[in-house]
Amino acid sequence: MKKTIVLVGRLDSKGEEYAFVKERILKGDFEVVVVDVGTRGTPRFKPEISRAEVAKAGGVEMKDVVDRSDENKEIQTMMRGAAVTARRLFDAGKLDGIMALGGSRGTAIGTSAMRALPFGVPKVMVSSIASGDMRPYVATKDIMVVHSVTDILGLNRMTRAVLANATAAITGAVEQGGVSEVSSKGLIAMSSMGGVNRLVFGVQKALEDGGYETVAFHAVGTGGRAMEEIIGQGLVNAVLDLVTHEVTDHVLGGCYDAGESRLETAGAMGIPQVVVPGCIDFIAFSPPDRIPERMKGRTVFMHTPEVAIIRANKTEMESVGRAMASKLNKATGPTAVFIPMKGFSPGNREGRALYDPEADRAFAEALKRDLRTAVRVVEMNVHINDEPFAQRAVLLLEELIKDRS
Repeated sequence: MKKTIVLVGRLDSKGEEYAFVKERILKGDFEVVVVDVGTRGTPRFKPEISRAEVAKAGGVEMKDVVDRSDENKEIQTMMRGAAVTARRLFDAGKLDGIMALGGSRGTAIGTSAMRALPFGVPKVMVSSIASGDMRPYVATKDIMVVHSVTDILGLNRMTRAVLANATAAITGAVEQGGVSEVSSKGLIAMSSMGGVNRLVFGVQKALEDGGYETVAFHAVGTGGRAMEEIIGQGLVNAVLDLVTHEVTDHVLGGCYDAGESRLETAGAMGIPQVVVPGCIDFIAFSPPDRIPERMKGRTVFMHTPEVAIIRANKTEMESVGRAMASKLNKATGPTAVFIPMKGFSPGNREGRALYDPEADRAFAEALKRDLRTAVRVVEMNVHINDEPFAQRAVLLLEELIKDRS
């Protein structure tokens, strides 16, 4: 049975380019479903799914979509409709991969459709704005982005080359990718950050030696959101949340904010979780000129040329402790907090720049004071990167898993 690739695009402004892509995909012996998300000009060719159908899926009749006084409203409608349409096609078994191309509007609509699809479904976005900030478009999804370099405005030797490469990417991914593994191993979600790699690698090895499979998420905002989504989809058996820095940035306004639901999904799902205050002792800002006025005058440490960090003081650490307790108090499954008493991050060790044991104690005291008794608290007189801490963290998680079974 032939696999189907869905093309989502504006056939009024990009019809010639989509016709080129469609022809190349059909030559590869795939089925193609074209979804027209144009709104103003006449489609260059007839799609399988019309713009009127997309608009209706977005909750608006096509005659009411175009609003020359509010173009954003128009785009938002087609974004909603494209997302609903893509998901319907996937659920009906009529979408094995998806591709889109465009500028700012085409990228917004195309990636909206892609974000409605599960992890592992091949997604390719060819965009003329790809060299800018793509976080709002990619978000937590596995979207492959191809920078078109030139504007996608007609076919020429440059656009044909880029579109041919992108077409090869989507057809290759649909034909060869999409590996779906079935395993009897329990899957453990972990949060991670480079500064505590010794902890992360130690935990990963111990879990895998114990017969588990691990999946790590980089705690820089999008990573935390992705982890919460994966947990919410029921794909993991337990969580070892080693780096909860994103809670600090959410509370104190840093750049690695993972949103309101960070640290809550595992508890809502009732699965075992061990939570570590990894790297919660600083606030990150990127670029550095976004440091707020209230923090100007405090010592700034450069993590990279683009990321500045400021040590959280006693009052700020207390607020993080209270926030963490509030989140963990909602947990319905076995939950433990594991605190390294000699420092939460690489720079938070005696003799180093972020060392502030009084502020760390303020966090621990606020957390313990506000936590309900059902949440277990374990303290260990070591630094977060000390080897015994990793070993004990794994044993603690295994205890929770055993207690639940």
